[in-house]
Amino acid sequence: MYKAQISDGEQIPCEEYERGETGVELHDGNGDFLAFVPYAHLLWLGEVTDDGQTKW
Repeated sequence: MYKAQISDGEQIPCEEYERGETGVELHDGNGDFLAFVPYAHLLWLGEVTDDGQTKW
């Protein structure tokens, strides 16, 4: 599982993501689109454990 932290403080959990030229597309485990986050608003995107802890 991954989590994207965006500039307004929201955190969006996702199972998959795709990096594009202008931002990232977040998808659930079925490949369904969840959100597009422009790089200008993306603070952090990384892997997290099942209980939500950041993997370093």
